[in-house]
Amino acid sequence: MKKKKNQKIIFLLTAFFIGCFGGGLVAGKIIKHISPSSLTVSGADKTAMVITACVSLFISYLLIIIIHEAGHLVFGLLSGYKYLLFRVGSLTLIKRNNKFEFKKMSIKGTAGQCVLMPPESKEPEKVPFFLYHAGGGIFNILTALITFPIAFSIHGIIIRTFLLVLGAISLVIGFTNLIPMIIQVPNDGYNIMMMLRNPAERVAIYKTLKVNGLLFNGMTLSQISPELLALGSEGFYKAAEELLKGQALMDKMDYEGAEKILSEAASDDKIKYYQLESLSELMFCKIMNGASAEEIEKIYDQELAKYITSAGKTFISKRRLMYAYQLLIKHDAEAAEKEYQAAMKLKDTYPIEGEIISELKLINEIRKRGEIINPESIS
Repeated sequence: MKKKKNQKIIFLLTAFFIGCFGGGLVAGKIIKHISPSSLTVSGADKTAMVITACVSLFISYLLIIIIHEAGHLVFGLLSGYKYLLFRVGSLTLIKRNNKFEFKKMSIKGTAGQCVLMPPESKEPEKVPFFLYHAGGGIFNILTALITFPIAFSIHGIIIRTFLLVLGAISLVIGFTNLIPMIIQVPNDGYNIMMMLRNPAERVAIYKTLKVNGLLFNGMTLSQISPELLALGSEGFYKAAEELLKGQALMDKMDYEGAEKILSEAASDDKIKYYQLESLSELMFCKIMNGASAEEIEKIYDQELAKYITSAGKTFISKRRLMYAYQLLIKHDAEAAEKEYQAAMKLKDTYPIEGEIISELKLINEIRKRGEIINPESIS
């Protein structure tokens, strides 16, 4: 299994460097074609270019994320989708009850996100999908095509360098985003490839977006119809379906049923994000089903602990999990209370209303169990 993981990492790194090399090659050709004489600069200008390039790397990265997600937003709205949230890093702008407000959320393996609600349809396989999913990469490539000519139409070395850095990185990010690959989650190119090949995957991703929209607007997974949770994916999103079904049973407090489903989902390592999420929920269900500390520690290995710590910065579900772990497994009332207070703080900043409702219900159940097991430790 370790060998398979290493091969996957090697493949992804190779694909990335090929994309970088190709992007740099194309950028170089464009630069040379547009203004070969402008490449001659003085020593002072070279120093300014180096400093500007270093600063531009950070600024460009932030701009590229915004531009990329804006591409999804524009093409999504043109395709009939409705706005839910726009995320850059952990800063998330949501629209609820016709009002915009800022929340916080982050997903490992993603720098940004634009989540839209797909249009209603009795034939989800026919709902437009290409422009919405390709929009980010398209906007990045367009950015490069716009910035290169502008860069060589001005004489300011600082602005020119910044635009060249922005254009070059945009070109690389645009192409590598549209080249199908999976890091923590499938990229846009991979989703597009699956949907072009198989209508069942179009239905699966349509249903996933639909479920996200319903959760965002306050429904819990146990309230969503089983037909919608049955994504019907024949590929990698099978793990997502099992995770959703397991979480729906958790929302009903059927921890035994959820554990059976999540055990299968956690064994699927095709998409690391879904596996780690499934392992997190499996660990929780085992705690609630009375598993021993030894059994829990086997699941709670270094990789999962690292993921939970990272995701716990914005995900209330991870605070709920660690609250159960500290209170019911470690019997550490002080550490448990810190997790509880962290969860209460996150509920005010987390953007998905349906998940907040479910999480608070589960947290209350944990607290009740703690009062029974350790009555003296709960104030």
